[in-house]
Amino acid sequence: MLNCKETTELISLSCEQKLNFKQQLQLKIHLMICPRCRGFARNAQKVDKLMKAFSSRTESLTLE
Repeated sequence: MLNCKETTELISLSCEQKLNFKQQLQLKIHLMICPRCRGFARNAQKVDKLMKAFSSRTESLTLE
């Protein structure tokens, strides 16, 4: 079972690349029992979406 540090590392990694099956399973199990890591995961997803939106807006401004 993953500890919180390992879980947050996997959450961050999942924003950059697809996790393998074992990583996904370990992450889901930990998130089922840890409210703090669930909160971290929600925040990481929000930041990832904002960064992608910002990046696409910056690219469109550069192209004009």
